[in-house]
Amino acid sequence: MDVRRPDGEPGRIAENGASVRAGRRPVGTLIGCGLIVSAAAVMLGLSVRHGMTVNAWELSPAGMKAWAKFDRQEECIYHAIRSEVPEGAAVYIHDAAVYNAQRLAELSTLWAVPQPSPATARWTLSLVPGQACSGLSLEVRPR
Repeated sequence: MDVRRPDGEPGRIAENGASVRAGRRPVGTLIGCGLIVSAAAVMLGLSVRHGMTVNAWELSPAGMKAWAKFDRQEECIYHAIRSEVPEGAAVYIHDAAVYNAQRLAELSTLWAVPQPSPATARWTLSLVPGQACSGLSLEVRPR
């Protein structure tokens, strides 16, 4: 039931008869919500802008050239694996760079069988700096 409190503010009476202040939101809560919504809008705008910038670079001549070089490098590594490791061989991928280890695992899967431990592998594969594949070379060591 709506009533006026002694201080003149609108209020309500709870079921137990106590006076309850009417539902007003403090100004601080409204300002906080506004700041959160504003920050989310800014972050969304920056994310869209970044995505458009990345897409524009990837479709530029420089981006196409970089992707073509990457594709040639992947193909070179794949052919190196096929020429230096017997088909179906158990291999262990040993590379300090996680990205290179992932690349080797993916490229060797079609020809060899990557192993989780060096104890079960006959060969160890890693990528090292070199001239064979656009700045990288495959290093193959028997176990």
